[in-house]
Amino acid sequence: MLTVQIHSPAMPASADLDVMTSFNDRAKKAGWAFTCGPARDFAHAELAGAHDVWREKAQGRTMPFRADLTARAMKPYLTHTSLLERVAVDGKPRYRIRLHGSALARYAGDSTGKFLEDAVSAQRLESFIVLYDMVIKLGLPVRIVSFYQAPEIDYLMGESLVAPLAVPGCETPMLLSVTYAKPRSELSRSPSLLANG
Repeated sequence: MLTVQIHSPAMPASADLDVMTSFNDRAKKAGWAFTCGPARDFAHAELAGAHDVWREKAQGRTMPFRADLTARAMKPYLTHTSLLERVAVDGKPRYRIRLHGSALARYAGDSTGKFLEDAVSAQRLESFIVLYDMVIKLGLPVRIVSFYQAPEIDYLMGESLVAPLAVPGCETPMLLSVTYAKPRSELSRSPSLLANG
């Protein structure tokens, strides 16, 4: 059973930062299209707001429960929100997309109800699995910066908050992902998008 501990919100521990650095090193070597860092210094104010809601609902615990993040609490961000769960299928872990917000569906297609391998290309699947596994292992929210690679959206750059959500009676937390994207052409006007970690 998942244990939700009480703690004061703080910077990630050195060991947690090492995990993020290792992920970024692996991503660079593998040519993955994103990097991660602590959940701070968001270029999109909406992501800072979503992170504030996550922390508020955690009420000093390691993470909030899934039920704490109601549609009302997340209303400003709902169309940019995805919820994912890691499930065992034939003894093998897979990610199922429980919710895929309408703003995301407009440029990436609606993936609600799909398994991750049915929503992203085979070439990109490993990078997403490793990323999500890392967030679950850390039990911490992270900031992700993505250069989209799919041909139909490769002009976009995304910034995300990916954070764990406790589920009573389940050892593995769900994942909350809130994503905002903008054209890469706007990078010169948003240099903070490139500042990570």
